[in-house]
Amino acid sequence: MSTDTAHDQDLSSLPPVHESWLPREHSLYRPRHGGQGLALVCAAVFFCVPILGYTVGVRPAAVENHQPRSFPSPLDGWGFLTGLSPWATDNLPFRDLAIQAEDDISRSVFGEPPSYGDAPRTGPIPSTGDSSGDSPSGGENVPSAGFPTVVEGKDGWLFYGYDLRGKCRPNRPLDQTIANVQRLRTAVERSGRRFVLVVAPDKSTMVPEKLPDSYAGKACAAGPRQEFWQRANAELRVVDLRQALEREVTRRNGPLYFPQDTHWNFAGGLTMTREVAERLRPGVTSTWSSTLGPQWESEADLPKMIGRTGVNRAIRYSLAPDGGTDRTNFGATDFGRTLYFDTPPASGTVDTSVTMFADSFAQFATPYLAATFTRISVTHLTTLADNPRGVANSLRFGETVVIEVVERNLAAGNGPVSDPAVIDVLVEAIAANPLR
Repeated sequence: MSTDTAHDQDLSSLPPVHESWLPREHSLYRPRHGGQGLALVCAAVFFCVPILGYTVGVRPAAVENHQPRSFPSPLDGWGFLTGLSPWATDNLPFRDLAIQAEDDISRSVFGEPPSYGDAPRTGPIPSTGDSSGDSPSGGENVPSAGFPTVVEGKDGWLFYGYDLRGKCRPNRPLDQTIANVQRLRTAVERSGRRFVLVVAPDKSTMVPEKLPDSYAGKACAAGPRQEFWQRANAELRVVDLRQALEREVTRRNGPLYFPQDTHWNFAGGLTMTREVAERLRPGVTSTWSSTLGPQWESEADLPKMIGRTGVNRAIRYSLAPDGGTDRTNFGATDFGRTLYFDTPPASGTVDTSVTMFADSFAQFATPYLAATFTRISVTHLTTLADNPRGVANSLRFGETVVIEVVERNLAAGNGPVSDPAVIDVLVEAIAANPLR
């Protein structure tokens, strides 16, 4: 019998198994490499440690600007497998301590902050490109090659890196984003309702003097930022808050954005509320009176992304739309659900039913929205992204649709307002429920 014939018989006599499981005397036997076993052990630890930690009471900290991802569903098909790694990464116990340790070592040994998975910060930065599939979840933090997660500015100021990356490498072209928003506006207005789009400027747009002299994205973000605001005003007719915010900075003699957080403070939220009210009912704010309240503190979001801690401090303001009665509702900042407000009309209020979709910038405006609008619901944009059909049904109750979205997400075409699939659902729901 030839060697080839014997080899064929060996193959036909054994089931198709891994070569390391064959008998040692078999001609095809190959031992498993030690590295493979180590890789299996590492994988088991990576996926099992979050589960074991959870059973003994260890809970992951939200070290980035989003809550840890939930365990993927087996009903998601291949999405179950692809979702395991992000879930395990987000839910590793003591991850916040590991990030802190990396930051301390990098700064003390190498004299520079860690890159947190970014490519080396040298070489040219691409000025354009479609980064779909690599965008932050809900507009939040995902590092990308060449762009830091957080830009460390002057005098201890921090800036969210996606302000820049989203303009240099947008998720979709600005033409498509504008077309999607215009389609939504047309559907809303054809149904007999009013449509208002308000854009919260990026902190890097409003406080550029605190940015470092040199940083990744400085050159490639400038042109797209200018084009965005030009077209947003000319084609989308947005409520452009930049000048109103600048006036408030001068009037209050202080910044309206937190030094170590990506958001504005309560003065910024009050400014947005005033501008939206004026858009809907010009002159309504002439009777408004606001007074200083107590100081407010919270944990800053940007330091957590680079393994540090920081505190936001701001003054809360009360608002009396009629000039006398304080209608501010400071219990109206919980954005884990849809907020509903139904209050009696008064001088200085906007007496119309409003359905509003907004991002986290609105948490500093909701106390004043509650004081200003007699009937308003405020739903977080992530809820719209997760359940567009369910949320779309609420549109039939509003006479006015208001959408607030931060500049970086709209400019980058990131989020539900730019998603044609979400727009399809909203347009269908609006068309089926014209205003009567």
